Amino acid sequence: MAETMYALKPVFDLDAKVDIPACMYSLPVIQSSTPIAGIGGARAICPLAVEALEARQDAILARLGQLKDQVSAYKKSIGLPDVAVASPTLTFPAITESDSTLQRIAKLKETLLLIDAIFQQKLTSKSTQREPVTVTGILLANVTKTADIVIRCSPSFPAFSLKGIYSMLTASGLTVHTSCHTHCTVASLPPNVQSFLPVTEVARSTAQVRITLIWTEVGKDCELMVSPLAQTVIKGETNLLRYFSRLFPTIFPYESLPNLMAVDSMLDNVSSLQWAAPRAKQPLLRTLAVNLAKAPYLAGPTLSIADLALYSCIRQLGLDTDLQPELMRWYLTMAKQLEGKSSRNRNRNSSMRKSVSSPKKADIRKTHEVEKSPKKEPAAAKKGKSPTKEVKIEKNPPTKSGKENCPPSQPLNSAGNHMGKDKLFEYFTKNGIKYNNVDHPEVFTVEAMMPFLKNVQGAICKNLFLKDKKKNLYLLSAVHDKEVKLNDVAKKVGAKELRFGDESVMFEILGVSQGCVTAYALANDQKKSVKFIVDSSLLDGTYSSVNFHPMINTATTQISCEDFNKFLALTGHTVLKF
Repeated sequence: MAETMYALKPVFDLDAKVDIPACMYSLPVIQSSTPIAGIGGARAICPLAVEALEARQDAILARLGQLKDQVSAYKKSIGLPDVAVASPTLTFPAITESDSTLQRIAKLKETLLLIDAIFQQKLTSKSTQREPVTVTGILLANVTKTADIVIRCSPSFPAFSLKGIYSMLTASGLTVHTSCHTHCTVASLPPNVQSFLPVTEVARSTAQVRITLIWTEVGKDCELMVSPLAQTVIKGETNLLRYFSRLFPTIFPYESLPNLMAVDSMLDNVSSLQWAAPRAKQPLLRTLAVNLAKAPYLAGPTLSIADLALYSCIRQLGLDTDLQPELMRWYLTMAKQLEGKSSRNRNRNSSMRKSVSSPKKADIRKTHEVEKSPKKEPAAAKKGKSPTKEVKIEKNPPTKSGKENCPPSQPLNSAGNHMGKDKLFEYFTKNGIKYNNVDHPEVFTVEAMMPFLKNVQGAICKNLFLKDKKKNLYLLSAVHDKEVKLNDVAKKVGAKELRFGDESVMFEILGVSQGCVTAYALANDQKKSVKFIVDSSLLDGTYSSVNFHPMINTATTQISCEDFNKFLALTGHTVLKF
């Protein structure tokens, strides 16, 4: 047998010689500007590059000189002395052709440090002390001169609170300089803002407060720049008022108020009012007007920034034609106090004219209706009309606040079987239901109620009175932060097209009106005309207790989840969970 079948030639010639280059290509040494003989292909520095660098440095220095002149002019315009630097003239390091790259970089860094030192100088004139000034019984702070206050505002949503700010600053003895400008993007100004702020005779350099108003399209929220140099923007009229209150705390009291939390809540509600849906605006207005029955202003006996914010919002939105009596009186007082008697003669929009005239006519018509109503009662009695219409006649005269519209502790219906707050508590005691009650100011929304219930445990509930296409009535209760979609709820409980029910029907059956809706009102429905739709988490023990209004919106009453199930069993209503 042969040892090999056939012979093959080798694939690679192992004896072949391969020439490997010592270097593929040469590079200049980037760590040094001095070429090294025999290494790399470094070229001489282009003189055009040096000239371009020098020209750029000269342009920077010229611009810095212009900025320095502008800063000096601005200091003089606001009455501040020009602060001298260490040397009369600043000298910046010059770059020469013989300098290496590292030397040029070091000189540029030195130039930047000098520039930074110029802009980091602090104004020493702010340390000047003045004696406190007393004007009309008000102790003012040490007011020297504030920086320019620049406000950008949309002509469609003017910040009417600026008029109040100006009048209060001048009434306190401060000199105020105002100026108005129109941005090029605004074609023309509406008549009601053409003479928005009064023209002052105080020179800008001597005024203690300088307010510059720029009309430009910025939307509903105006913008405030504390200083053109700082370019710090504060958005929103309520935040603008907060800034002024911190700048002049004795003129616009805010953080020193004993009811600071209530004032903050009012300012938040005013901000919400600016963006609220049309049907949500009246409940917010009623919430803000809670204290007007007892005090002349929103936060008490003295005017606060909450009054300025609400006054401006009402004028912007044109809500002055549909205000409650107390709110209308307050609004007219604010208009007279902030804009003066001559404000009616200025160019104003039609809504302001209507707000001054229409309420008086409405009051006259209501007065005639009240005077005529006793004459119509005998005729109604002869025709044998139902007693429910007599109750409506008693409710026609305007009330002072929403509290009178809710059932008090005494029954309001003609049958006399509706429970109020006191009767409800007697009902709880009689049936062994333990309760805890928290009194608070009158509220009409859950959002307005939450600040007063920070220490309350358990589920805080919201309630809706509903009806369906077949005119079946429902009372819905859920946790306040749960999203409720009526279409989804209707499918779960087998109802058709759930919608909001009539307030008159709700009062007739449950004995409560808008703002006072509560699950406890089921105790007033003796005929069980209403079905109860309830969030399942309120019954299954997810929460230890539940909180509802006790027939009125000036209190919140808590019972345990177990007692809530017991309460529903006592009323005997149909319970539909979702």
